[in-house]
Amino acid sequence: MEILESIILLLGAGLAAGFIAGLAGIGGGMLVVPALFFIFHGMDLDENGLMHLAAGTSLCIMIGTSISSIISHEKADDIIWSIFRKVLPGIIIGVVAGGILAYFIPSRMLAVIFGVIMILVSLTMITGLAAKKGMEGLPPSGIIIAAGSVIGFKSGLLGVGGGALSVPFLTWCGLPVAKISGTSSTFTLPAAVTGTIVFLATGYIDGMHMPWTTGYVYWPAVLTVGAGSIVMAPLGSKLSHHVPRKGMRIGFGFLLLFLGIRMILP
Repeated sequence: MEILESIILLLGAGLAAGFIAGLAGIGGGMLVVPALFFIFHGMDLDENGLMHLAAGTSLCIMIGTSISSIISHEKADDIIWSIFRKVLPGIIIGVVAGGILAYFIPSRMLAVIFGVIMILVSLTMITGLAAKKGMEGLPPSGIIIAAGSVIGFKSGLLGVGGGALSVPFLTWCGLPVAKISGTSSTFTLPAAVTGTIVFLATGYIDGMHMPWTTGYVYWPAVLTVGAGSIVMAPLGSKLSHHVPRKGMRIGFGFLLLFLGIRMILP
């Protein structure tokens, strides 16, 4: 695959991920990682590091997009910072643990794990399963830190944001609907920053020295996919007010199902 063709595909992936993320109200990691994985595969890169490169690059992309999201939610006063401060240690610990574990898992196996989790997430969206309020007030700090560790572990292992876990957790905690999305968005930034550092380090240790790459972060993809996501996310967000939420949720669920199955297939 030629460099220009790769850049065009990466930009297209960013535009699509940003649009769908804005439309469905979810982080783009579940779309960005598979897109990067397939594009990197077409670039004839080392098969042993493809999934790690996709995960590390996705986390780096999320730094910019999460900052933008936090600023937007903060203006709307939709963030409960006290919860963020309590969950932060757990997120950092979980991301480091997940990123280190990913280093020891072969790329092909990591892709299969990612695909299985995508399928599970897609089924919850298609069937309409959702977490319900389980508490009146916040749980003890120990539970919040433990939840942060699980959320961070998933992000560090797979290179995605924690929305699939953090939103149900905050719902169970009894947060108002308006505060759930905003507070959840704050979890992504420390996960993205910590995860990027881990994948930069493990990629360097693993000897990933290809052009335009530092560790497991491919900078042309960071720029192109990140730019595309930032451009299209607002458009998707505006359109979301005119699309039936149930149909949107089911449609996105089937998209994740297709991508999950595709990630598992050799």
